[in-house]
Amino acid sequence: MKKIVAVMTGIFLVVAGFNAQAIDVRVKGFIVPASCSFTLVNAVIDYGTIDPQLLSATNYTTLEAKSTPYNIKCSSGTQLAVTAVDNRTASKIPDMMRRQFDHPVTDRFNFGLGLTAANQKIGGYIMQLLNSTADGRPVLPLYGDGQGRWVGGEGALGQGGHLTSWYSGTMAPVRLTVISGYLQFQAVINKTSELNFKDVARLDGLATLELRYL
Repeated sequence: MKKIVAVMTGIFLVVAGFNAQAIDVRVKGFIVPASCSFTLVNAVIDYGTIDPQLLSATNYTTLEAKSTPYNIKCSSGTQLAVTAVDNRTASKIPDMMRRQFDHPVTDRFNFGLGLTAANQKIGGYIMQLLNSTADGRPVLPLYGDGQGRWVGGEGALGQGGHLTSWYSGTMAPVRLTVISGYLQFQAVINKTSELNFKDVARLDGLATLELRYL
């Protein structure tokens, strides 16, 4: 009986070998980088008509701060930062902001306000991200140098590789899906002794804000 079983088993094995088939198995999918959208309620900040008599001939004049809500939405949790490009850099007044404000503000935070018809520099402005909330919780501004080093900041947007992000607890960019707050603009006008008001001087600041994925 044992021999018969062995023979039958051998036959079954041979038959199975003759009918062997191959099946291809394919593994598919996509790795899709998160995408984020950046919106401002008002992308044009208008100071209207400014009376030259209210400006100083010997000192820079700080105008009232203006702000607009901002919102960033991402398709999934993302670490990101904001950087800026000054499209009026030729009109920047060197060292203007540091002289005007108590705390040190380097020129990388100063954005030009354009030139008069006589090619005179009108002034500059600072942009700050304030009162930010990420996914329902308050977050604080964070500054980065693009080399992985981060320090707490005041939310000012900078140029030349400067990164502005947010943190909560640990001093590192928070991973977020939605963040909102206010983008504040602080404009400063040049000394009137440096300006010719025979013609209308048009404030003409223009900056590009960019999202940087970390």
